[in-house]
Amino acid sequence: MQEVNPYFAELGDINADVQAWYNSAADAAVFERLMARFSPQFSMVLPNGETLDHAALHAIFAANGGQYPGFEITMTDMVMVAQYPSGAVVTYKEHQRHGHGEGTLRRSTAVLERDAQGKVIWRHLQETFCAQ
Repeated sequence: MQEVNPYFAELGDINADVQAWYNSAADAAVFERLMARFSPQFSMVLPNGETLDHAALHAIFAANGGQYPGFEITMTDMVMVAQYPSGAVVTYKEHQRHGHGEGTLRRSTAVLERDAQGKVIWRHLQETFCAQ
């Protein structure tokens, strides 16, 4: 039996939490689990070029729980760019679809780290909009 790559597994796991949170404002445990996936030093470059830190990401997630019924994320074309003892860099395509049918496609690059307990956490994310 082939072992699942922990970095690719994290992509699926975080999407489940994001979808649960955006779809229904799941209980506080989901929000806490979602935020625990991000390093305190997390940074992000949004598709429009703006940047976020951990505090800004926290505020966005806190304000948007349950605001997108029917929200779905699908990831495809996952590629391991680099893997090293303390983490990895991965790329993937992310299809986001809102309940009203409108959707976007993003090409993303993520820097993932392992914390002191070996848990995979997000250190950096850059997203770029793509044509469908």
